Amino acid sequence: MNTQINQGFLFPTQYWTIEFQENIIELEKESYFIKEQDKQGVKKSNTGLNGYHSKDIRKLDNYPHLNRLMQQIFNCVNSIHQFNRKGELQLENFWINISGEGSSNTPHIHSGTNYSGVFFIRIPKEMNGGRFLFYRNFNDAALNSMGYMGEFKDGYVMQPYDYPIITIPPKENLLIVFPSWVPHAVETNLSKEDRISLSFNFSLKR
Repeated sequence: MNTQINQGFLFPTQYWTIEFQENIIELEKESYFIKEQDKQGVKKSNTGLNGYHSKDIRKLDNYPHLNRLMQQIFNCVNSIHQFNRKGELQLENFWINISGEGSSNTPHIHSGTNYSGVFFIRIPKEMNGGRFLFYRNFNDAALNSMGYMGEFKDGYVMQPYDYPIITIPPKENLLIVFPSWVPHAVETNLSKEDRISLSFNFSLKR
């Protein structure tokens, strides 16, 4: 008697990527201008002496390119939500990250919101490190580890569901949207050039 083993997956998590065609040079200028106006910024998940996290940006009157970008992002995130969900979204906050050499973002989530994301404005020409990381739930990762479940066989090609971390190389003009509860981080930037991104949160209007 032949026994067939059928494979399924429990609770896969969606994320979305969209490539834009925004004016990266002008967005970079506006990002540095924001830093110039508020050099202190804030301390969140950013680490390293050369890591900058701006305060939440509230007014876009002087930033026409960031204003256009946020309108594009809103349209995309709203379309993602309305594909299979009811209700309207509202922008909670957004900010600029300027990651110099040696800076990173430690693993974290964005609690209290529904959708989060990152848009890459500037990527060093010779990118070394600085990848965007998605983590499994930390308990899940521990229980799925090779130490707990056993090592993989020689020659086995690992699949996305096998990894404790999924890495996404940054790319200029790339938008990544994901559920806010997914743990994520940014690798240390080992390049001598800055890596610039914009991050945001959206919530459902209640």
